[in-house]
Amino acid sequence: MPLTFTFALSQQQTFELRCDYGSRRLDKAELLVLIDLCEQNYYSHESDRPSLLLQIGRQLYQWIDGKQGWLRRALDEADEQTIYLDLIQTSEAQGLNPETQRVALGLAHLPWELLHDGTGFLLERQDIAVLPVRSVQQRNTNVAGVQNRPLRLLFMATSPEDIKPILDYEREETNILQATKDQPLALIVEESGSVQELTNLVKSYEEDYFDVFHLTGHGIIYTHKDFGGLLPKRRKIKDYTPCFITEDEVGNVQLTTVEDLAKAFRGRFPRVIFLSGCHTGQVANRGTVPSMAQALVKMGAGVVLGWARPVYDRTGIIAAQALYQALATGATVEEAVKAAQQEMIAQKCSDWHLLRIYRDTRQIEQLVTPLRTKKREKLKFTQPESEFLDENNIVKVASRWEFVGRRRPLQRCLQALRETSDNIGVFIAGMGGLGKSSLAARLCTRVQTQRPNFERVVLIGPLDEVGLLNKLSSKFERFADVPALLNEPKVSLKGRLQNFFERIEAEEIDRPLLLVLDDFEQNIPKANIEDNSLRMTAEAYRILEAICAALEENAAESRLIVTCRYLKEDTLPPHQLHLESLAAMNSADVDKICRELDKQVKQQVDEQRIIKIADGNPRLLRWLLDVLKQPGLESDELLTRLENTQQEFRENILAQTLLSGLEDEEKKFLARLSVFHLPVTEDVVRAISSNAWDSKSQANSESPLKRTEDLAQGISSPLERTSTKAVEIDFLAVMPKLVSLSLVESATTHASQTAEYRVTTILEPLLVPLLSEEEWLTTRQQAARKIYQAWWEETHQRCTDEQALEIVRLGLLTGENDIAVNVGDLIATNWVNISRFFEALELCQKILTVFKDYRILGTIARAQEVLGRVEDAIAHDQKALDLCPENDLKEKAAVLNNMAELIVQQGDIERALCLWQQDLEISERIGDVKGKATTLRNIAKVIAQQGDIERALCLWQQSLEIYECIGDIEGKAITLNNMAGIIAQQGNIEQALSLWQSCLEIYERIGDLKEKATTLHNMAGVIAQQGDIERALSLCHQSLEINERIGNLQGKAATLHNMAGVIAQQGDIEKALSLCHQSLEIYERIKNVQGKAATLYKMAYLVGKTGDKVKKLDLYSQAARLLARAGAYTNLVGVLGSVALADESNGLVYLAQAIWLSLRIQVPLADNIAVISGLYQTIPQGDEMEALLGTTALFFCNLGGEGHPQLEELQDLSLTMLSAAAGAQGIETPEAFDTWFVQQRLNDREYFLPRLTQRLEEMVGDGWLFDRSQVS
Repeated sequence: MPLTFTFALSQQQTFELRCDYGSRRLDKAELLVLIDLCEQNYYSHESDRPSLLLQIGRQLYQWIDGKQGWLRRALDEADEQTIYLDLIQTSEAQGLNPETQRVALGLAHLPWELLHDGTGFLLERQDIAVLPVRSVQQRNTNVAGVQNRPLRLLFMATSPEDIKPILDYEREETNILQATKDQPLALIVEESGSVQELTNLVKSYEEDYFDVFHLTGHGIIYTHKDFGGLLPKRRKIKDYTPCFITEDEVGNVQLTTVEDLAKAFRGRFPRVIFLSGCHTGQVANRGTVPSMAQALVKMGAGVVLGWARPVYDRTGIIAAQALYQALATGATVEEAVKAAQQEMIAQKCSDWHLLRIYRDTRQIEQLVTPLRTKKREKLKFTQPESEFLDENNIVKVASRWEFVGRRRPLQRCLQALRETSDNIGVFIAGMGGLGKSSLAARLCTRVQTQRPNFERVVLIGPLDEVGLLNKLSSKFERFADVPALLNEPKVSLKGRLQNFFERIEAEEIDRPLLLVLDDFEQNIPKANIEDNSLRMTAEAYRILEAICAALEENAAESRLIVTCRYLKEDTLPPHQLHLESLAAMNSADVDKICRELDKQVKQQVDEQRIIKIADGNPRLLRWLLDVLKQPGLESDELLTRLENTQQEFRENILAQTLLSGLEDEEKKFLARLSVFHLPVTEDVVRAISSNAWDSKSQANSESPLKRTEDLAQGISSPLERTSTKAVEIDFLAVMPKLVSLSLVESATTHASQTAEYRVTTILEPLLVPLLSEEEWLTTRQQAARKIYQAWWEETHQRCTDEQALEIVRLGLLTGENDIAVNVGDLIATNWVNISRFFEALELCQKILTVFKDYRILGTIARAQEVLGRVEDAIAHDQKALDLCPENDLKEKAAVLNNMAELIVQQGDIERALCLWQQDLEISERIGDVKGKATTLRNIAKVIAQQGDIERALCLWQQSLEIYECIGDIEGKAITLNNMAGIIAQQGNIEQALSLWQSCLEIYERIGDLKEKATTLHNMAGVIAQQGDIERALSLCHQSLEINERIGNLQGKAATLHNMAGVIAQQGDIEKALSLCHQSLEIYERIKNVQGKAATLYKMAYLVGKTGDKVKKLDLYSQAARLLARAGAYTNLVGVLGSVALADESNGLVYLAQAIWLSLRIQVPLADNIAVISGLYQTIPQGDEMEALLGTTALFFCNLGGEGHPQLEELQDLSLTMLSAAAGAQGIETPEAFDTWFVQQRLNDREYFLPRLTQRLEEMVGDGWLFDRSQVS
């Protein structure tokens, strides 16, 4: 029997825990503490530290086990290791007060999957792997029993346009199929990603047909602030509602709630549902809103799985693979979920504990029987790929495991192939290599898994009547009368096919046909390709006409799929085929194809170059990848092979033949269209049509932006000399022809979308000779101006990055300075702001090779600073200042600010502050409040390092107020991040960590990886000081991974520095020193003086641990000199204290300087008292200095110690020093002490502080390490 723990709720709103061994009352306050602990330390984090998971798991175990030992006893006695957490009563209770309601819902929120008995997580243990199951609904209705057949899995992936990241849903489907290949399942895929289409599909099947529904995609907890932009205007969703991001009929975003999903199934839920998306198993709003999985059970589902937080794509795939492998073999649902948990653990998925299972009380156990059960229904589906063969009898299509992409064409074609469609089939057209046959094979798989009664016949190439009839007769030969119908004399081919379709679809046979005519272009004679008429042979036309007419007139269920390189509608017989034209694959799908490249090959060649050559053509891409995989190719030979492959591909698709059949004007039209590397709409094409301009007048006309304005009023003035009608005829005459030949790509669109056109770059070498240099330049100028107008100006700069880069590319090619720089600078700046530094650098470099613009110079400097190219950055900033026009003061201020930041790193504080002062004056003069806030923030950071904490905090506060006023959350977060570091130094660790956590949430939301990494390593340093080494290292590793990914050298150096300190606390000095050396090398390379000093200081400490006193002193001295040079006086105080300990002969001199500084700057209280105590212990007993030092220490405690966690300890130390000084003077009673204290004027700060300063200066003499005049 499983273990059942029931959570009961009394009328007095108190909680009870019941099981077979008894019951006990639960402490509501204790429950709230536990729920809050999990909310703060588990649900608010994206990654976990094992020690915290263990801590939560132990608390949960001990809490449910109680002093009675119920859980231990149950585990010892039970034969089935499933824990049912009966939450029915608590989840259904009504009219509860808010506190009780939070506990009642929060019980499901607790991560019971982490139960830990002190030796291990129960889920990890092989002997007693325990699965917690949340039971939330009482039901006594019947449910389908075990089915003696293969498992039926309804799979739906959602991938709407413009939602990132794009998930690897094809890999998830493939892995499920591969995992179950020995225990096959029926995988029925709902391809649309639309809940409306899911509803239609579910309606098409009998009740209980599906065993499992698997929904994969992005899940969210909706709030208007974060996701309101995804909703249509009239729709409203309450905050904290769990949602799944699905698609509408054209692939746009649709937010789906639990209610929407429940309507799709109309109460006919499969026995198991897996919501494989983030947050689907998470109780929202701090445990007060039921999870999507829980709510679905409440609405009628039996068992629902979900994820309690964001989950890695890889983890979701591994879990699904193991789950369905177990279910397909006849395992119970609980056994299958345990198998998934065990596999995630075995595959080292750090988020294994996030999988949640909710269910009702019905007995849902095994779904299907094992494979070899007697009389078990067999799975009859055969893969279609083996029927798609090339001329060498080799399979030419992507296998079911390899297929990626083509989501929108698949969706449209499947719509056309549905039994309720007005279409009789689909005609798929497109250039060779675009994947028409692979798409056809995929369609066969999708149709036949949804409608298993379908038969499939594939004919490749030339079509003849005898061959067709033989193939059809062979497929249906077990039905004696069918071949006879096909060969009946004196009946037309159309009539025989009508009789054939009617017979095979009749009830007694019920085997509709999916007929595929692949490579149909082979029915077009070569002469008809060369003359571009594209007329097929009379025989092929007659047969296709008969097939189409028979299907249409019979209103047949059977369907036709045709693939052909060319599509010219007037050459086709009358038909009701959906016409689907393929274009190049998008970049996300190309990346999925390239994932097979191993790291060694990727290092050998520029992967992006291969992708560029292939230009979205999957066959050419695979050819090129095959070349890459050949061993031992030198770079020159490799490039030759790649070029030969490209040429071979052009020959394969008959590119030259097709071009030769065009009229000269048509060739020129094609060449002009080829200047665009992205698809463009008809109005853009018209702007560059063959007779739309006078090339000379265009080439010599005025400024590009003025010309762009002309475009808006008629393209350009020279165009007005050409009649609009002539241009229209030109377009209408030429474009359809070029599309039909697949020389122009024009992907099929939905009715509400505008058609777009593009010429693949594969044809470029053949098109270059068709226009003169002047014509190419003029065309590109027109193109640049038109897309600048259409994509940039008319959309108010809201075009995609790809469109923006296309504008820049054409602008650079044609010398359109304003266009290229306006767009390029905005895109590069945005990339810098979201940590895409490499891309920003590359874009700026491209622009600067053509135009030396001050804006681009300023932007590239920002990228170079992060990437460690400090000298280049300073040079570019200086050049930007030199070129910046007098009227662009905002840009000048921004460059001054960036330059000051660079100079600070090099240690020239005075010059940096001078630049910031200029920047501040400009910002105030022009009213740039954001620029002012940024400058104040940066000045505050430097002033804080110099020790003037009070003034720094004041400046930060001013900065914060401005950011809050203008709603700049990023600026606010960076300011809070800086302040948190000072707050931590002052001893308020909890407040600092809270601020950093807030910053992290902001950086996550806005995608600022650089600042996220900085915050993580800042937190790591403080957490390590608290003794939580494991978590500190985890944060350091996260920070390091981000910095390496985005190329942030300074951030990497800082993280390595912090990691060294953490690892040193573990005792691994050698590794810590190695990390310090790496950090030091980076700081030296980027000339960061303060970073170098800090690392030298840490290295000195570590070297001291090895016993090398000489080297230790040398490193401390280097660090002190660098900090003195940089004016980082706060840090210098601590370093001087360490140098004093290392150099006993000059210790007094270093300590005296440290205390001298602490009298003038604000130093952390503990550091202050430490150096004072150090000097106190070295001076002779009875010296006047003892009293001065003790009094000053006490003064510091009283002045700035409020709220300091060590205040009491530091005050005691100060009083001890002062008391000892009095004792050395013979003062023994309290009365005598009070008299002595006043006589020595130790109660007068105007006396004892100047006197101490005088004595310190006498001690140092000429041994000063810094210029005292620079210290305020």
